[in-house]
Amino acid sequence: MTILNGQSLLASAMAGLTNTYSTLMSAHSSSGKGLTLEDLSNVSSTTLMNLGSNYSFLQYLTNNFASLDKDGDGEITSNDLNNIMNTMQSKGLTYNEIQSLCTTGNGDTSLLSTVLTYFNKIDANGDGRVTSDEITKFSYDCQRYDVEAKYKSFKASSTSLFYSDGVEDDTSSVLDSLRPSISTKSNS
Repeated sequence: MTILNGQSLLASAMAGLTNTYSTLMSAHSSSGKGLTLEDLSNVSSTTLMNLGSNYSFLQYLTNNFASLDKDGDGEITSNDLNNIMNTMQSKGLTYNEIQSLCTTGNGDTSLLSTVLTYFNKIDANGDGRVTSDEITKFSYDCQRYDVEAKYKSFKASSTSLFYSDGVEDDTSSVLDSLRPSISTKSNS
């Protein structure tokens, strides 16, 4: 397993939101200040084609409109979008955000699959969000576990303590050649 890069997951989500918001603002903003729920619900087929694989970001904005419009003015403004991205950057992504914003096929599918599968184990502090640091720590922990499991059965007794380079095959001879002979000391 390679080290999982949670930063790429986060960057993918934020880039998709930014691109989708810009595309929708230029084509459908009725007020010019932000996107209303009506703007999001009445997107033209041309804009949908321009969004392409970013359609899931439009669905995310529509489905989460009330929670994204923090100031309650009826529009998702650039300030609201910045607040969303700042929260993602500092606090991480929820399971639903990962499903909605990172499954467009633009990123590392093995990373996405791993994070979704082990979301609760990765979320070390239990806040319902995973950060890049939590993903990296999980990855390191998995690698450490794999190495420990691989070498758990390794025992020093299964290795040779002596290495002889053609001197003699008899272990006792190797030992005798390494220590001074008792008989030579007593004869001196």
